[in-house]
Amino acid sequence: MTSPKTDIRTIEIDALKKGMYVVSITSQSGKTSVAQSGRITQAEQVKLLKRKGVKVVSVDWSRSVFEDDSSQPKTTEINSASSKVKKLSGESEKLAAKKLFNEAKSLQTKFFRQLQQGEPIDIEPMERAAEGLIDSLENQSGAMLCLAKIRAKDKYLMEHSLNVGMLLAYFGRSLDMNKAVQKQLLMGGMLHDIGKINTPDEILHKPGKLTDDEFVIMREHVVHSHNILKAQEGISKIMLEIASNHHERLDGLGYPNKLKGEQLSSYTRMANIVDCYDALTADRVYKSGMPPTAAFRILLSGVGTQFDKVLIEKFIRCMGVYPVGTLVKLKSKKLGVVVERNELKPLQPIIKLVFNVATNTHTEVKLIDLSKYSHEEIEGAVSPRDYGISLDRFLAE
Repeated sequence: MTSPKTDIRTIEIDALKKGMYVVSITSQSGKTSVAQSGRITQAEQVKLLKRKGVKVVSVDWSRSVFEDDSSQPKTTEINSASSKVKKLSGESEKLAAKKLFNEAKSLQTKFFRQLQQGEPIDIEPMERAAEGLIDSLENQSGAMLCLAKIRAKDKYLMEHSLNVGMLLAYFGRSLDMNKAVQKQLLMGGMLHDIGKINTPDEILHKPGKLTDDEFVIMREHVVHSHNILKAQEGISKIMLEIASNHHERLDGLGYPNKLKGEQLSSYTRMANIVDCYDALTADRVYKSGMPPTAAFRILLSGVGTQFDKVLIEKFIRCMGVYPVGTLVKLKSKKLGVVVERNELKPLQPIIKLVFNVATNTHTEVKLIDLSKYSHEEIEGAVSPRDYGISLDRFLAE
């Protein structure tokens, strides 16, 4: 006999009812540990969860038991109710994701400041933040990746580090790595460039090409990162490895230790790819980031020398032909920003229409699923700066 198909739905705590089978806590404030599996049998359980700061939960609908006049739940009533819950929880999750992202940014700023002043850091708040971000990446990956694309050009160091962490966790999930490893990847990314706090600002923020002597000083940030993190409690082997080795290369021409081939673990190889991709696509004070498709071409050109071929291919597949945050031009001469991937139809993501090239005007922002619009087709990725468009406000909505 086949078991019923799992049907996981994410709902707000206020929508949690008797009979629902909670499988996980999706969003929670506070430090209290909460059991993450079981059926709600009395209203007091919901009140307890609220008191402990639980905001959003994931419910297995197939294991939930609903009380009504018959022995089985009425399908029409459940379907109607679930559609309302899903709509409500979707907006709730986006708000929760945004809050988590901003809290992680604040926490990271605090850690960088503490370490710069020679103070030890308490890694536990970062662990909790990482767990929340990973859950949001699983349930609201589009929203989280949109947030990651919003950049303050004068805060490159910290935003780059947070985005590398998120992309590493997202990449790890696509490779079926468990959540414990995803957490280490995310935290490792958040701290991988911490050694740059010891790099002189005139070198760190120099708009032009570094001299040979300046480049020697810049490369020392990896050694600084290793030494700073090695002295902190709670830093895992994976986190330390990402910080120490993300500039090593397969051909042994990287730094600081010229490791090569089998000396580079899968985590190091992943960090090498993600760090380079985020650096290429990021806007800075002195330069604009390139479209993801152009960054992919550069990554592919480094296959076999700098990057692992299999992992590069899997990373591009994970990010999608048109990653979230990409500005695309349609054959109808309209421009849209990708806000959600379509894994089954990668050439037909969900986009926000924002601009009409034919009339050179901004349009009413409209969300469309290209898989449902046969007359709309992507011509290619374009650069926002070519059209004087700032994508931040469209990604934040």
